[in-house]
Amino acid sequence: MNLTQAQLAEMVNVDNKHISCIEAGKSFPSSELIYRFSRAFSTEVKELFEFSHLNSPKNLKEDIQKMMERLSDGELILAYKYIKTFLL
Repeated sequence: MNLTQAQLAEMVNVDNKHISCIEAGKSFPSSELIYRFSRAFSTEVKELFEFSHLNSPKNLKEDIQKMMERLSDGELILAYKYIKTFLL
């Protein structure tokens, strides 16, 4: 949509520094913020997490495993909660 971080932040009612941290992988959006992103982009929440078009399933699994290895305990718990939420 060619939005700046500030424009997106205004659309979802958060500080643009929070958007920057999410984009840089320094923090994770709450489920409520993910919902607001979906509304801002006029899409369903699940579509925000569909990346299969970016890589083959084998490569996606390898990428996920590499990411999981770098997570702190707290980040791992949060990742588990997000995954569990979207697979139900």
